[in-house]
Amino acid sequence: MSSAHSTSNNDQTKNPISSISPVIINEQIKEKDKRIFEKWRKKLMYITGMGLTEQEKAEYKIELKNNYEEYQCPIVVFMLKSLEEAGCKIEKKHFKCLPCDNTRSGGFSPDHGILLCQNRFFSKSHAEDTMVHEMMHFYDHCRFKVDWNNCYHHACSEIRAASLSGDCRWTREIRRGFFNFTKQHQACVKRRAILSVQKNSQCSAPGVAERVVSEVFESCFNDTRPFDEIY
Repeated sequence: MSSAHSTSNNDQTKNPISSISPVIINEQIKEKDKRIFEKWRKKLMYITGMGLTEQEKAEYKIELKNNYEEYQCPIVVFMLKSLEEAGCKIEKKHFKCLPCDNTRSGGFSPDHGILLCQNRFFSKSHAEDTMVHEMMHFYDHCRFKVDWNNCYHHACSEIRAASLSGDCRWTREIRRGFFNFTKQHQACVKRRAILSVQKNSQCSAPGVAERVVSEVFESCFNDTRPFDEIY
């Protein structure tokens, strides 16, 4: 009996957790929670533009740049690698974070790179989906030499970006007030592509966007490069 009792005591002395005060553990957990909360509080304030001074915004921008990879989701990292493998390496200088009007959450320009509308994101996933959407345009422009004045070229890239970025996942569609049990993804992709092509001055005549999207839809929707499939 004494031997068993002795073994039990020895096990306890070898357990490092038993020697730590519960108060210390609780304090460490609280401190970690505070750091996590503070990080997301700053991010939310930066996205909404509320509560941060100009100095704090500048400091937070530096913090984001210094911890760039920490803020990326797997699909963003995949796109970064795919762009580099395609000879289209994308860097921080290609991203611009600016306030926008309520008609957009992002954009792509061959001359200026990717625009992310810092005041238009309602969630982290929305920001990530927007980033991937615009990175798809960057990929198409570099890999396939898209002529953005050609309505068919533009339509194809918009179809691919809407389909592959997460822009048409069902949660986003419900938020927009669109939901159907059959082929909702395809309907969303077509609708979103038409809206984007209509904004192109070369394709703004009545019926043009609808026609070109319809004509190239099947081939462009089925082209999932650089992904193996729609995720």
